[in-house]
Amino acid sequence: MTIRFHRDSMLTGANVMAAGTLAVGLLMWASGSFVFFTDVDRYPWYGKLGILSAAFLVQLSAQRRPALALGAMGLLLAFDAYAGPSLPLWIALSDVMYIGVVRGSDRLRRVVIVLGVVATVAGAVAGAIAGGARAGVLTGLIGVALLLSPIGYGLSVVATRRAADAEKSAAVAQAQAERAAALADERRRLSRELHDTVAGHVSAIAILSEAARDAAEPGPVVESIRGNSLAALGELRAMIDLLATDGDEITTVRWSSLDPLIDAADAVGSTVSVNGDVTGMPRRLEAVVTRIVGEALANATKHAPGRPVTVELSSGARAVRVIVRNDWAAEAPSTRGRGLANMQIRAESIGGHLDAGPVGQEWIVTAELPR
Repeated sequence: MTIRFHRDSMLTGANVMAAGTLAVGLLMWASGSFVFFTDVDRYPWYGKLGILSAAFLVQLSAQRRPALALGAMGLLLAFDAYAGPSLPLWIALSDVMYIGVVRGSDRLRRVVIVLGVVATVAGAVAGAIAGGARAGVLTGLIGVALLLSPIGYGLSVVATRRAADAEKSAAVAQAQAERAAALADERRRLSRELHDTVAGHVSAIAILSEAARDAAEPGPVVESIRGNSLAALGELRAMIDLLATDGDEITTVRWSSLDPLIDAADAVGSTVSVNGDVTGMPRRLEAVVTRIVGEALANATKHAPGRPVTVELSSGARAVRVIVRNDWAAEAPSTRGRGLANMQIRAESIGGHLDAGPVGQEWIVTAELPR
């Protein structure tokens, strides 16, 4: 709709210009200045009316058929060379050349430029030969005014239009790149959330299922399986609710979310000791600490079941330090998963850093997080 309106506006402007040229031609006819460079007016009244009408029709068609309009104007000029030259026709030619530059193809634009330059130079030379240097200069100036100036204006319009199109294309490309980056970030965020909310509990359920099969009294283990199942379901529901909102400012994970993972570790014989708490921490910091500790507990339960795990939280005025230790018995966690990378990303998301690796017979996760 916008493009159609723009095109209609241009056609309206062309119609006004054509009507204006016709009015100027009629005024010159009435004032006796229809022809120039000669004192002899060979045009009969019907010839003047015919050439004004023809020029008017050519101008009207120039917006849709600029090349055809230029050809038709050339035929009129050839006829006008004997009876004229008539000034209204050259004014109409000026408008048609401008339209040819603005609306025509690149090839037509080059043709118009060459014709304008050649006609101006040839006219100046002919004027100088016929009437001396003064006549040559005046003829050249008229060529500049009627031919080269419209070409210059047209080239300026084309350059402005191309610059606007390039700017628009760049803006569209930038918007597409930003959208792609946002989608990629969102996919990575969802991947981390799914890993941290579900993978730990499912891993615990798998370990507990094996323990329940061999346990003499499977009741506590089964209860822990149920707890992790409910916790995973709750995490999924909370994540779905979060995704249904307009933003991701709402933080649903709390320190208490670790209880099912601690119970799972205890059920397979891993004693979990927690020193420190999250009292007074901002919600976002609490969520990051919880996710890091939860992933460390899940890894400890998976790779070193039955071995003690220690969680230490120390909070200062500007930073919180988190340390999770467990015996790893010369079997390091697999690096093919996303757990370690997710912990590092979560620490970095709030300006902190995280290290994880074996130290002697222990696997230690250490995170420094700003408050």
